[in-house]
Amino acid sequence: MKAMVPEVPKLLLGVSSLGQPVRTTRDRHLEVASRFKEPESLAVALVKAVAVGAEALVVPPTNDVRLALAELKKELPLIVRTPHTPVADDLRWEPALALEYLDENGSWSPSRAGAAAMSLMPLSMAADLASRVLPRIERECATFSAKSVRGVMVPAVVTDLALAANQSRFFVRVLKFGRAKFGMVGFETRNLGHLLLRLGPWGVAPDFVMGAVNPRGVGMMPDTDHVLAEIKTSTVKVIACELRAGGMVTLEEGVRYARQKGVWGVCAELVELDDVPKELKALAQVEAV
Repeated sequence: MKAMVPEVPKLLLGVSSLGQPVRTTRDRHLEVASRFKEPESLAVALVKAVAVGAEALVVPPTNDVRLALAELKKELPLIVRTPHTPVADDLRWEPALALEYLDENGSWSPSRAGAAAMSLMPLSMAADLASRVLPRIERECATFSAKSVRGVMVPAVVTDLALAANQSRFFVRVLKFGRAKFGMVGFETRNLGHLLLRLGPWGVAPDFVMGAVNPRGVGMMPDTDHVLAEIKTSTVKVIACELRAGGMVTLEEGVRYARQKGVWGVCAELVELDDVPKELKALAQVEAV
C-alpha cells in the first residue's frame, strides 16, 4: 500500500504512441516505431529523458516497454496508462491476463482451471464499468516494479465511456482503489472541457486530468474557449498533451501556450520528439521560466 501520494509531475514523457494511434502522419508514426524497435534504444531514450528533467514516464503495460525497462539497472518513475486497450480490443471481454493457464510445473491442472473460472465470475457478471476495469489495472501494474510505479492514468477510451454514461461512481471507485495501491490517479480524456465541468458538481477530485491543449485547438473538446474557461476555473490539475497539434506547431510553442493558459504540467509524446534528451532539456527550461 502506498503511504503517500507523490507530487503531480509537471514535465512528463509519454510512450503510448508506440502502440496507439496518435495525431501525426503515417510516415512519422512508422519512423518513430522503427527508431525504438529494439528494447535497448527505447531504454536509452527513457533513461536520458529522466536525466534531463522528465519527472515521470507515462507508459502502457506492453511487452516493448517491459523489455526496455528490463534492460536497466535503475528504477524509473512510471505512471502506468492502464487498462491497456489495443485498437482491436473492447471492454466486453476480459484479457488473457485474467487466466493463468499453466500450473507451477508447466502443465494444465483441472483444479486450477476451476479456481480460475470461479475467480472470473465477478468480472463477467459485473454490470458496472469499474468492476471490469479495476482488476485489469491491478494485473497490469503488477507487471512493473512496485518501486517504479508512482501512479496510474486511466486512458481516454475508458474515461470518456464513463463520462458519457454519467458514471460519477466509476471515478470515485477508481480513485479510492488507485490511491490505496499505487499513489496518484489521473484520467486521460478527449473531452477535457466536458470532464472538468462534471468533476466539480460530482465532488470528484483526481490528482490530475490529461487532455489536448495547443495553439491550434486540435483535439480541444467541445471547443477551445470552453476548455480554456474550465482550465481557468477548475481546481483539478491539468496536464496538457497533443502539444504540437498534430505537427502544425513546434513543441516549444505548444508548451509555452499551454503554460500561459494555466495548465499544471505538460506531457510530450515520443512521436513529437526528434532528439529526446535535447528537446526535453529545452522543455524543462521552458517549465522553469
